[in-house]
Amino acid sequence: MRENDGLYRILVRMFTGARVVARGRGAVPVNRSSKMIFKRRSVSLAGWFWLISAALSIMALLVLLRLSFVDWREVRRTEVAVAMIKQLRLGLAAVEMTSRERGPANGVLGADAQSSEALREALAQARERTDQAFAAYAKGFDFIPDPARRQAAKQQMANFQVALRQARGRVDALSALPLSQREAADIKGAVDGMVALVRMLRPVIMVLTDRIQQNLPAVSATAVGALLASELRETTGQLGSLFTPALSHQTPLSEDERMAIAHMRGRIEQLRTLLSARVQIGGVQPAAARAHERLEHDYFGRAEGLIQQMLQAGRTDGHYGLSPAEFAARYVPDMGAIVDVRNALLDESLARGQALRSEQYRTMAVMLTMTGLNIALIAWGLILLHRRVIRPLTHAAQALDAMKHDRCMELRVPNTGDEISAVLDGIAALQAQQRQRADLEAERDKLIERLRVQSSTDFLTALPNRRAFFEAAEAEIARARRHGFGLVLLLLDVDHFKRINDGLGHGAGDLALVSISTVLRQSMRQGDIAARIGGEEFVVLLSHCEREDGLRFAERLRHTVATTPVEVGAGHPPLRMTVSIGLVDTASQGLELDALMKQADRAMYRAKAGGRDRIELAETA
Repeated sequence: MRENDGLYRILVRMFTGARVVARGRGAVPVNRSSKMIFKRRSVSLAGWFWLISAALSIMALLVLLRLSFVDWREVRRTEVAVAMIKQLRLGLAAVEMTSRERGPANGVLGADAQSSEALREALAQARERTDQAFAAYAKGFDFIPDPARRQAAKQQMANFQVALRQARGRVDALSALPLSQREAADIKGAVDGMVALVRMLRPVIMVLTDRIQQNLPAVSATAVGALLASELRETTGQLGSLFTPALSHQTPLSEDERMAIAHMRGRIEQLRTLLSARVQIGGVQPAAARAHERLEHDYFGRAEGLIQQMLQAGRTDGHYGLSPAEFAARYVPDMGAIVDVRNALLDESLARGQALRSEQYRTMAVMLTMTGLNIALIAWGLILLHRRVIRPLTHAAQALDAMKHDRCMELRVPNTGDEISAVLDGIAALQAQQRQRADLEAERDKLIERLRVQSSTDFLTALPNRRAFFEAAEAEIARARRHGFGLVLLLLDVDHFKRINDGLGHGAGDLALVSISTVLRQSMRQGDIAARIGGEEFVVLLSHCEREDGLRFAERLRHTVATTPVEVGAGHPPLRMTVSIGLVDTASQGLELDALMKQADRAMYRAKAGGRDRIELAETA
């Protein structure tokens, strides 16, 4: 009996933490500190096990739902991008059909009404193709989930249909007149009316392209290449239309027409360079590369030679030897290679998007399978833990309780050494999984932060963009309102910036904007805010600053910009720029950002009206 009492005290102390004192012949468990009789804990070990099991099941389910949500969101983004690529194809096809319609229209405008039946039939067929293309394009907007955006897109299409009918009516009315009564200016106006239709479609096309780039960056290069090819097709079509008035009357080209043709050919060469870079550097598939080779041979070979021939005749006697319809019959077919390049790039974009979507589906399936297996493994481990640890401990507790009441209960003792090793291995596995999840979450946080920085930074100048400026400015104004210090806001606009772009190209314009941003960074103090808010406009918010200090800062800034040369490349002298600055201070205008921006904008325009390269103060409120 004495041996049994000793074993009982050891077991009670092991499983309960209480010590046992002897009273007479029996043993009573008591608390270490108060010597009170031992009381059973309110929650048993089995209860804690089931509670923890439920918590782990919920966590595993949440992890599964989270992974499923993230993967499904990426799949949906890819699916939307694929749908947008298909809609972009329809939109570019509609643009092409509108451009193609100008060829038969030009032929009708340059032919006599009595001898143009075949040309009118060709025009009717072209118009039917255009209407069919736009019907398919308009139907594709049904995929837009946002009702407001879907309605806006359909409204734009309705506006286009009205403009299309008006442009066609003008062509029909003019072609009904005898050829001798058709003035060159009227023909040019009718042609320009058809050209203007394509410009109406560009905003929607650009929105589609931007959203494809946002949702599926992997196909952005080919999508942009297709857009460049479409613009090249339209520009070459416009180039051919510029010859219509002169061909209609067989007269030499006017000075304005020669300048317009030269400008258009320059734009074509620019698009050619951009498209070639996309094809050569973008790693396109062989189909797109072959289509590009045909483009170089057909259009920039044969069609370019025809343009040179027309230009030579237009500079001399005006005897072209071709009517507008005959010119279109020779010129337009060689433009088909441009459409082939566009279609090849769209096909490649669509194929890449569909392949990525399939890969994402496979990845999601693998991830869900692995996560499901992980959950199953956790469940199996919990069942094994219950069978090999919790249930034996429960039996041990029951046995101890039976011993306390002088009952005998058989105790099944598991191999504790093996079970402890299994528990330790399980904990290590869980820790490894937790570290892996933490690493993934850290990578996600870095990616989110990188995306946040990119969304708030102007890509060209690396200055904050408009949205980031307004957020920072509102916060600074709130601090100024709370602590009572003054602010000065400057609005800058580069003078004659359009001349820089038109005269030296957009590359020189970009260098000019980068130079302005460099001057701003070097001129600002810590705590000041500078941003590019659009085009050639910059804004600066000077903290802890009064009007006179702001004026001195603005004058230094104006002088620095005016005296800082900008190198724009070999063959061109350094560019000199000036800026017009509107200045407003919070002491006279208050602490409302919208009002400050409006007053600074008015002051800036007064500076431009007053001769530019100057500073104007906002009018006192």
